[in-house]
Amino acid sequence: MSSKYLIVGLGNLGRKYSQTRHNVGFHVVDELAKRHSITNFTAQRKALIATGQINDKSVILAKPQTFMNLSGEAVRALVDYYKIDLDNIIVSHDDLDLPLGTLRLRKSGGHGGQNGVRNTILHLGTKDFGRVRFGIGRPPGKMQASSYVLQKFTANDQILAQKVVETAADAIEFWLNNGMEAAMSKFNGDINEAQKKTKPKPHEQLKLAERAHELNPNDPKPLEEMARYYKMLRRLGDAAHAHLQLAELYRATGNTMQMIRQWELASRVRPMLIEVREEIARTYEAESNKKRAVMTWLSLAEYHEKQGHMEAAMQAVDEALRVNPQHPKAIAMHTEFKEKLTL
Repeated sequence: MSSKYLIVGLGNLGRKYSQTRHNVGFHVVDELAKRHSITNFTAQRKALIATGQINDKSVILAKPQTFMNLSGEAVRALVDYYKIDLDNIIVSHDDLDLPLGTLRLRKSGGHGGQNGVRNTILHLGTKDFGRVRFGIGRPPGKMQASSYVLQKFTANDQILAQKVVETAADAIEFWLNNGMEAAMSKFNGDINEAQKKTKPKPHEQLKLAERAHELNPNDPKPLEEMARYYKMLRRLGDAAHAHLQLAELYRATGNTMQMIRQWELASRVRPMLIEVREEIARTYEAESNKKRAVMTWLSLAEYHEKQGHMEAAMQAVDEALRVNPQHPKAIAMHTEFKEKLTL
């Protein structure tokens, strides 16, 4: 038999399914490929496969392209072609019976209702191959499981799911060198509980949020986390950019107030975002919130004054007076700035 290891992730092909709960097996394979610079995926034996080295082991990363329910066809074809020993196979897949945040490794067992595993057992003719069971939890209410698995993770679950993807990849790397028994002992359990014992560092949390955003760029939750951790790490330019990205997401959904809120957070982090601050003032005015529009123009005027840009400061005050010609503070600032400009 070959000394190669076959690492299979189950999922459905196509962009339509790429970020669904049913495709977490693909995500685990993609994470391993990314970590170890294995990029040469090609179509072969009803799967996308790539070969490379992980921990000095020769591996084949595989994503069956048969759709989930016929995954076993691709697995069997690869096993036969590469002459893979059963002990050198591991299959990563979603599991409805485990809550999200839970990982279970097994060296054999039934299919548990997972049709991709069911079909793999059928085609291999045995239950004796390794599994990485990725908990996705049960559907809420009366939702059918078939509908639930084909939905994307919600905003609150996206980052946790990415933590499990990374831990599943860690577990497979460990399995390659130490075997299934050791991997089961080390990795089986609740990801959140393990993290409570060793609190992740901000840069580690940031990495998870960035990956979650990469997987689902239209989900605001990862961007919110990115902005928070960028601030903690004093990467203020990146934090401001994350807030601006959030603003664009909210603009696209017509949520004007959340859009303004993100602009304001970006300008707090980076007060020199003059065009953003001007846009905030104009948007408030368009929303008939003259009070906030004037306050924004005056705040911008004060910023320009501190920078020594008196003409720009006066222009901002003029905008405030245009919105409300009777505003006492705007009138006072106009008088003060006019005197400074004539000195």
